[in-house]
Amino acid sequence: MALVISDRVKETTTTTGTGTYTLGGAVTGFETFTANLSNSDTTYYACTDNTDFEVGIGTFTSSGTTLARTTILASSNSNNAVSWSSGTRTIFCTLPASKTVFLDASGNATIGGTVTATGSFIIGSADMNEADLEKLDGITNGTIAASKAVVVDANKDVSSFRNLTASGAITAGSFVIGSADINENDLEAIDGITAGTVAASKAAIVDTNKDITGFRNVTLTGELDAATLDISGNADIDGTLEADAITVNGTALNTVIAGVTVTNATNAAHVSVADNENANEENLITFIEDASATGNVGLESDGDFSYNPSTGTVSATIFKGNIDAVDGDFDGTLEADAITLNGTAITATATLDTGISNNNVPKFTTGVADDDFLRVAGTVIEGRSASEVLSDIGGQASLTFGISNTNAVKIDSASVADDEYARFTANGLESRSTSEVLSDIGGVSAADASNDATALAIALG
Repeated sequence: MALVISDRVKETTTTTGTGTYTLGGAVTGFETFTANLSNSDTTYYACTDNTDFEVGIGTFTSSGTTLARTTILASSNSNNAVSWSSGTRTIFCTLPASKTVFLDASGNATIGGTVTATGSFIIGSADMNEADLEKLDGITNGTIAASKAVVVDANKDVSSFRNLTASGAITAGSFVIGSADINENDLEAIDGITAGTVAASKAAIVDTNKDITGFRNVTLTGELDAATLDISGNADIDGTLEADAITVNGTALNTVIAGVTVTNATNAAHVSVADNENANEENLITFIEDASATGNVGLESDGDFSYNPSTGTVSATIFKGNIDAVDGDFDGTLEADAITLNGTAITATATLDTGISNNNVPKFTTGVADDDFLRVAGTVIEGRSASEVLSDIGGQASLTFGISNTNAVKIDSASVADDEYARFTANGLESRSTSEVLSDIGGVSAADASNDATALAIALG
């Protein structure tokens, strides 16, 4: 079906009422609708008897040669379908004024519907053909689609770019790559870096030999694996330092130190290790604060004194002397003339008494479990489950309310008052006042009975 407008198409019609027009043949000098339209085509038409008129869109049917009034655009009947009386009228193809595209006084054209073109649109020097317009068709602001133009969203954002190539400078607030949000400060840290050197507030990059110089203080929380480590500042290592050889002030330290004195003349920290085992004397390790001191910490063993370098532990049978340390781990026997704990002298080993007497430490039997209750059993404490406690105290797990045998009775009234009577209900007990009880049992009060007797005596004369 197509909209067809042809020149010089005019026929007669004798249709009455507002129904479909039946076409009666071409007027002399004109052509028929059949010669110009195919079945189901639409066209603009006008019908008039030179008094009334009707303009609209009609649908042509070749069978019967009719034209249906599909849409009325204008008419002498207030723009509604004209109800024709008997007589002959002419009906013809036309171009309604409301469907005409024209230029106004300023040379502008206004189109209220869709413009379809088989060529291209030329606006100024821009020649837009179908391929150009396809790049603008169906764009979603802020997203990327293949072979489509890119339009930012209301926040001036665009997402889903894959590869972006720039031949000039790119200016941005920040770059987000995966979960990394790189801003100006981050980029400043890598701007102007010289490989192999360290600069303040800059990232560090090794040179072609994989070397870096210029670090001041380095703090490690894990392992350091290096062929050569040259530290001119301070090294704070929270982990394990492994090396084939270590030197202190030019003196090599062996894995196992025996009979070696390590001295640092510029630092008041010295270690003396004396091995006097061949002289049948005790092994001795002395830590000395400075060169003039005689030692304020002694570590002495009556037997062999051994050190395990793989675990970092020292083993000996007896330690003697003074030990002042923040932390200590002794796996063996510690023997001393005096021991203090937080400044308080410990003079004897405390012995704890167990049992259920005053000041004793309670002792539990086996089988105590989480959420158990505790019961004293002789000189110990045993665990009891909830069901065992109920059995111990002769209780029951839950109460059943009602007036049946063995049930608990509950108050079945919201207005129980002092000095009232109780009456069974299906659920429990309810309260009853004196007057209610009299009413329940069909009785009367003593005063009422006396009054009734008096009245009866008077009546009997």
